[in-house]
Amino acid sequence: MTATDQEIKYHENVVSNDQGKTDLVMVSYFRKDLTQKTLERLIEVTKTPHRLTVVDNGSDDKTKDYLMNMVRFGHIQNLIILDRNYGLEYARNTALRHIHSKYCVFFDNDLLAPRLEPDWLSQQIVLMEKYPEYGCLALRPQVLVGAVEHLEEANEDVIPNNHVGATFMMFPTVLLKEVGWSEDFTNRVADWRLGDILKEKSLKMGWCRNIRCYHIFGKNWSYPEGVEHFHREIWPPAENYDNIKVDPDTLIPLS
Repeated sequence: MTATDQEIKYHENVVSNDQGKTDLVMVSYFRKDLTQKTLERLIEVTKTPHRLTVVDNGSDDKTKDYLMNMVRFGHIQNLIILDRNYGLEYARNTALRHIHSKYCVFFDNDLLAPRLEPDWLSQQIVLMEKYPEYGCLALRPQVLVGAVEHLEEANEDVIPNNHVGATFMMFPTVLLKEVGWSEDFTNRVADWRLGDILKEKSLKMGWCRNIRCYHIFGKNWSYPEGVEHFHREIWPPAENYDNIKVDPDTLIPLS
C-alpha cells in the first residue's frame, strides 16, 4: 500500500482561482505547542482572503487533536493526516495536489507571521506581481542565511538569495506544481535543490526586505526522544539563532 493510500483527508473545500484566495500550506510533525503558536498567530494577523491547508506527518503527541479542532472552528480548510512521517518534501507535494490558486505560500510550524497593515500576505502578493523574474519570495527572518548580497546592496524591496528561503516562501502555484519538491533530498537540502531548479529556469529567489517574520529557534526543538530530525549543528548554524534575541511582536533585537 502506498503512502498516498494512507492519506486521510478530513476536510477539503476547493477554491477556484477566480475567488482570489491564496493557498497557505503548513506541514506539521510533533511540536504541538509550536504548531499552535504558529497557526493562531497566522489566523490573527492574516486578513487577505486565503485558504489554509495543513498536512500532518504522522504526529502522535496531540497535534492531530488540535488540528481537528481548528477544522471544526473553520480555521483550517483542508487537513490531511498521513499515517506516518514520509518526510517534509513528500508532505509538501501531497499538499500541492490540493491547491489551486495563483500563488501559494509554504511554511513550517515554527514561524510567526508579522503584524502589519496592510497585512503581510497582501504585501507579499504585491511584490510577487512587481517582480515576475522571481520564482520565490520569502519573508525576511530575524537572521538571514545564504544571502548572496550584503543588505545595503539589495534594492528597496527584495534581498537576493541563492536558495528558496524557508520562511513563508511564496511561489506561483503553476510553477511549483511543475517543478515539485525534491523528495530525494531531505529538509533544508531540498530547499537548495529547488533553488538550483529555479535558477536553471533563469528565475531569481529572495527575501522581502521589509516584511519581517520570526523564526522560532532555540536549543530545545521539542521533539520527543527517539524522533529523528535534521542536525541543528549542520543546518542552520545554531549559534546564529541562539545568540540573537528578537521580540517576536516588534521584531526588534533585544539587548
